[in-house]
Amino acid sequence: MFVLDSRKERLVILLLTVAMAATRIEHFGISRIMPDASTAIFFLAGLLIGNPLWLVAFLAEALALDVTAIKAVGVDPACITFGYFMMIPAYAALWFAPRMLRADFTPGVVNFGKLALACAAGLGVFFVLSNVGYYFGGGYSASLGAAEYARRVAVYFPYYLESTLLYSAVGVALAAGTAYLLGQRRFAAR
Repeated sequence: MFVLDSRKERLVILLLTVAMAATRIEHFGISRIMPDASTAIFFLAGLLIGNPLWLVAFLAEALALDVTAIKAVGVDPACITFGYFMMIPAYAALWFAPRMLRADFTPGVVNFGKLALACAAGLGVFFVLSNVGYYFGGGYSASLGAAEYARRVAVYFPYYLESTLLYSAVGVALAAGTAYLLGQRRFAAR
């Protein structure tokens, strides 16, 4: 198993933190060019960072960035309802999706395929949970049937899937490439 030493793990944490901040809110301008990388960041953090307390830290960062977007940038706070709490298990699904693969992961076609399937499955759970929260928290349950709501939001899933898989693939390629350059065959954190 490739174990990140504390210095490399801190670097991964820093890079993921900066990527989330740069793509999640508009004040950096990057989010107008690049889609939000938050879903991939939670997936990559689950794969590369050993300590599960970092899940809480990334959840806190996401909340802080959302508050900043609302207060400083003027983003509409429509998503911030009691249903916003569903983002906790939604992002946790992305975090935990790669955890069972990380201990024995070695770069290879089959293992990259398993990782892509884990990413897609975690994203599917994320998408359902986050939209259930928005459906009930945003008042849609009173004005729109569940089937109609599901039909309307389902069109966004391919976009989420594409951007999450792309960002995750870049992150995994960087981690695998770094492991290769260091002469290690596996990568994971403590």
